[in-house]
Amino acid sequence: MGYNTEFKGVLTFTCEMTAPMLAKLNGYFGEDPSKHPEWTVDRKTGYIDLELTKDFSGIQWDSGTEKTCFLEKSVDIIIQQMRAQWPEFGLTGVLQAQGEDSDDRWELYIGDDGLAHKRMVKIPGVKVTCPECRHKFYVETTPSNG
Repeated sequence: MGYNTEFKGVLTFTCEMTAPMLAKLNGYFGEDPSKHPEWTVDRKTGYIDLELTKDFSGIQWDSGTEKTCFLEKSVDIIIQQMRAQWPEFGLTGVLQAQGEDSDDRWELYIGDDGLAHKRMVKIPGVKVTCPECRHKFYVETTPSNG
């Protein structure tokens, strides 16, 4: 059994996408980068668990996929591979990530360098443990007016 992280949001294309560009991009989805020695990849890279949005304006997490990991590295592979043929290709935006642990909350964002980065998200509230199931979660606190 592995660890699961879910993602919400869209990374939007920064250029007008043509049919050949969309076809090439679509070919990366679901691939295992370790099976592509021609790609420059980090050893810690997961499958490319991404898909086109319904309106073809960007890419998003393939929500049917479990155990997604190292998504920021997968996004960088796509950016680098697409730019090799189309230098104008780029993405913008943020994906919010939530792991199984309540503390595991972060964002995948496209930085000023045009590549994907990961930043942790501060979680508001107080961390508590359920006395019945021992599950940990956060409870938002409101300031006292007294």
